Amino acid sequence: MAIRIKKTKRRIKIQGLAFLVLCFVLMLNFFTSIVLRSINVSLSVQVQNKTVQLSQLEIQNKNLSKEIQNLSDFERVMAIAKEAGLSLNGNNVIEFSTGE
Repeated sequence: MAIRIKKTKRRIKIQGLAFLVLCFVLMLNFFTSIVLRSINVSLSVQVQNKTVQLSQLEIQNKNLSKEIQNLSDFERVMAIAKEAGLSLNGNNVIEFSTGE
């Protein structure tokens, strides 16, 4: 009588382990894609908020520069000076030219 040698089926165990690793990698990929998308949405909302703030500050700066120009108008300064009893003396005016 001949003795039969049974071969163990290691191939199934390796395939099962490979399938388990594949499922783990796919789940990890799914969860990381969800997390990255939520972070991306959060960052885009922050960028939009900062853009709105920036545009509001630019408008405010333009308004303030117009107000400064109106307040520093020569006629307005002279009117305030006359109310205070001051007058413009042409002898005290000194002019500087650039480049000398």
